[in-house]
Amino acid sequence: MRLFLLVLSICAAYVSAAGTTIIRVRTVDGSVMRVPLSDDGSSSTISSILRTAGIDLDAVDSEGKGSVKCQVGPPGCQTDVLDLSPNGKDRDTTAKELGLKHGSMITILPPPMPKKKQVEASSSQDENENSNRFDPFPDLAKSTSFSAANRRARAMSRGVSRGMTYGDISRVRSTMHTVEAQPTGSLNRVYVCQVGAARFQNHCVVQSTKKKPNGNTTKKGQDLNTIENRVALLFGTINRERLDQSRKVARTSLSSTRDDQKMCEVAKVHAIWEPPMQKPMIKGKHYDEDCLLSTYIRDSQDTSAKETPADRAIRVAGWLGLQPVGWIFSYADEDRHEDGDALPVHGRDAVVGAKLQIETMKRRGREEGRKFITLSLDGRIGAAEAFQLSDVCVQMVAENVLSPPIVDEKLQSTRFLTLKDPVVVSGEETKRLDSVLLLVNTAMLSHVGLYSGGMNAPIGGNVKKTSGALLGKTRKRILEALENKGGSELLAELCDFDILLAIDALIGKEESEKLCSIVRKYARGQKKGTVVGEQLKLTLRSILG
Repeated sequence: MRLFLLVLSICAAYVSAAGTTIIRVRTVDGSVMRVPLSDDGSSSTISSILRTAGIDLDAVDSEGKGSVKCQVGPPGCQTDVLDLSPNGKDRDTTAKELGLKHGSMITILPPPMPKKKQVEASSSQDENENSNRFDPFPDLAKSTSFSAANRRARAMSRGVSRGMTYGDISRVRSTMHTVEAQPTGSLNRVYVCQVGAARFQNHCVVQSTKKKPNGNTTKKGQDLNTIENRVALLFGTINRERLDQSRKVARTSLSSTRDDQKMCEVAKVHAIWEPPMQKPMIKGKHYDEDCLLSTYIRDSQDTSAKETPADRAIRVAGWLGLQPVGWIFSYADEDRHEDGDALPVHGRDAVVGAKLQIETMKRRGREEGRKFITLSLDGRIGAAEAFQLSDVCVQMVAENVLSPPIVDEKLQSTRFLTLKDPVVVSGEETKRLDSVLLLVNTAMLSHVGLYSGGMNAPIGGNVKKTSGALLGKTRKRILEALENKGGSELLAELCDFDILLAIDALIGKEESEKLCSIVRKYARGQKKGTVVGEQLKLTLRSILG
């Protein structure tokens, strides 16, 4: 009998529970409240349902207005926004009118953000997302970083039992850069000025003050001279020439380039400019890249900034028909050849070169600025190699995915970079990147630059490497050439970019531009009839005498 009564009570409770309508209410914080309705619940209003769930309908926002609003229906199929403020028209709407059934969901919308805070939040979000950054290669740019996308995806899946979907994972993975070897660059080859490169290598050698027993070496055969690595900017021109230079083509005055001849773009370096006041780090083991970056990379918002040494060098180079085509750095550490691959450009060098290329693309445009060369020179023996940086390398530096490693006293190898965000290499995600994937091999040939001073120029240069001022012996040579009536000897002396840059600091811009125009004609072969005017000669005597 007791068992029979227990079964009857359970059945009655089951029938009572089955007849109850349950309405789900999702609050602002994401939690879900379940509100049971008596009988069929069709006469219950939405305000009574929300009060039962503990929602304060009389809450006001910062402006003193009612801010409680909601929507009915599952995500993606929700109704219009219902106004539940004290004067709202939807407060007394019944469940029957809204079509609420067992299991229906009501979502409470978060209150609107005040305009002032909304502007501040949007501005800070723009800064965090680098919305104002310059993308050197827009087709490779990512709208957001992997870290931000991953945080957003995790926040969206928080509280959901299923976690991140395959679609979420795919969207997060799409924010990663794919790094692979780039076969070719914008330039097929580069012609490096052998006079300028030898001078640059000579400036890297610091003469020892110790007394040398026999010659330049000790008994053990070790050189007493030390190496201080340096950095310089390359000025030159971008030219087109035949891709196959080995084949000789007979040409006459009436011949023209045939369509079947494949042409390529090359860079010709005519001058190497070393920024003054360089301070190599770690006793000269690492070059001072800040000395070049701080003067070359300008602030686009600061229009009243003074002319930097790099700006002045670019201005004088422009009068000579030259433009920045690359940069050169020296090294003397053995770890660049420790694995036998002889990779002279490491991760830190690639980051510095990418920053310089980005600034060049800002100055000259994306199409012309991408033609940028990275030269590495062994400061001990003068061996040089030429590379270009891959497009994805430059874009990752613009997005701050690649950051230069810290140079410490040990000067450990920076060939392998530790990244902030993972990248895709050979189909796998990794945060450790080999810098060899960031480089594009470029053929290198030698020539004599138009503004290197010629083969007879002194190996140590005509200016002081610390300040860029004219040497005393250089002043004497120019003064002696001024006394020559022919004028060719004077112009031959002035065909040196360092000399013209030093003279530019001593005279006005108009006179400097006139002098550079005359030197440019002489250097390009218009030697007959090209002379320096008497007014310019008088100016040169006054500043050099």
